[in-house]
Amino acid sequence: MRLSRIKLFRRRGIILLILFYTIFTVLCFRINIIQDSVYSETVNNQSTRSVFTSSTRGYIYDRNGIPLVNDSIEEFYYVLKTDSTKDIIREYSQNNEAENVILVKIDGDNHINESDYIKKVQSISRYSDNMLCEHIIGYTDVDGYGVCGIEKAFDRILDEGKGYFKLSCTVNAKGKAFAGDGFKILQENFNSPAGIMLTIDKRIQQIVEDELEQSDIITGAVVVMDVSSGEILASASVPKYDINNLEASLNDKNLPFLNRAFAAYPVGSVIKPFIAASALKNNIKLNTEYECSGHVNVSGTVFRCYNANEHGKEDLNKAIENSCNCYFIDMGIKVGNKKIINCLNKFGFGNDISFCSALHSASGNVPDINRLKSEADTANLCFGQGEFMATPVQIAAAYSVIANGGTYNEPYLLRKLINNRGEVYGYYKSENTEKILDKEYCDVISVCLYNNMLNGTGINGLPDNVSAAGKTATAQTGKYNESGAERLCTWFAGFFPFENPRYTVVVFNENGVGASVDCAPVFKRVAERIVTDELNR
Repeated sequence: MRLSRIKLFRRRGIILLILFYTIFTVLCFRINIIQDSVYSETVNNQSTRSVFTSSTRGYIYDRNGIPLVNDSIEEFYYVLKTDSTKDIIREYSQNNEAENVILVKIDGDNHINESDYIKKVQSISRYSDNMLCEHIIGYTDVDGYGVCGIEKAFDRILDEGKGYFKLSCTVNAKGKAFAGDGFKILQENFNSPAGIMLTIDKRIQQIVEDELEQSDIITGAVVVMDVSSGEILASASVPKYDINNLEASLNDKNLPFLNRAFAAYPVGSVIKPFIAASALKNNIKLNTEYECSGHVNVSGTVFRCYNANEHGKEDLNKAIENSCNCYFIDMGIKVGNKKIINCLNKFGFGNDISFCSALHSASGNVPDINRLKSEADTANLCFGQGEFMATPVQIAAAYSVIANGGTYNEPYLLRKLINNRGEVYGYYKSENTEKILDKEYCDVISVCLYNNMLNGTGINGLPDNVSAAGKTATAQTGKYNESGAERLCTWFAGFFPFENPRYTVVVFNENGVGASVDCAPVFKRVAERIVTDELNR
């Protein structure tokens, strides 16, 4: 009885095994049929592939809401091959039999009505080839994170404004597109208006960069500032670097990554109006005269005017017109080094400027009172030589004090923060504002600077279409080039219109010949173009 049961179990096991293999064989056969059937093609056709992807990051705007980034835009039509689009395919495609998706660039002459099978898309590049203001804006790394400048300082805010756009279509197992339901669009926060608004005026920035490029200044800077507020309207440094090819600029001996508008240099005679301000504040008479013999001996050190020019009897007006070193040395020594240093500090010299966490202006250098051990040291300071150094943006802020009637406004670059709905949610303004000089003293110095443009060293900077006031400077550096000639830093600083000043402009050349030759003409052209641009708006 037990043996019969064993045989029965074995027989059933064999039957089940045969049944299993039979079912398995039928399934394999069926799967093979499905793979070769229309059903397989239908299943495979349900996969999608992106044919276009574009991403954006938060905007950086100028003061008027004009983009400084995300402004390199190309538009295209993507067309799927269907019966309804065959005429378009035939017109725009050179190989229409082989293509299932064609790309048509929009050049202004073509217009195609959109449908499920025809979509217009925008390709937005963050940086254009002719980008403005790159030393302030900075750039991002390959992952889209800020490396320097505004991009780094406001990386989180700009990253919150990022978005993307995807255009996809259905493809088969071989990746070949077919009509299906047409294009699918997926986007999130693409081209959001969120971002940062700067004080920069794009039109003025363009003027400044154009004029720098056309000038003989190879290494230098130009700053344009709003006289009444301290807002930086334009800031350009040369040479520029290629923001889309950073490696090409790494070994450039002229250091294109250096923002010379925010770096400190010897200033020379552009300091003289502030020596005059110190004298007027300390009761030195306006009509004080001095007999210039072309040189002066101070504590055994001989200081000379340019080319040892003998200017004769001078007052403040003539001394500025002639840029007389001897006059200002005599004036400075009468005032005293301590009072001069206090006055220079009030004008913002010796203080760094933090525009944001990743963007600073150098502090420059106002000599410590303990280092001015002799009258000769003070004499050096009185015409901008020795240890005194300043940045172009500091010079612009200081000349703005003279132009606006005596108020120092610390320069700033940021205006507003903007959210994804285009709404303003944060404002900036100069935090360091102080009345430091009486208007009557400012008026006296302004008239001297105005006359200098008409009759003095500043005549090459006089614009043809607007009145202006300004001063030249040629500063020794103590450094020499390969031929043994001393490197000179040349400057022009001024403001316009003279009657109601609105703009302060500072032009700087790190390797100059003479301020009236290389810097003054740039001031003239920048001022003329700003005025012309305003008239044409």
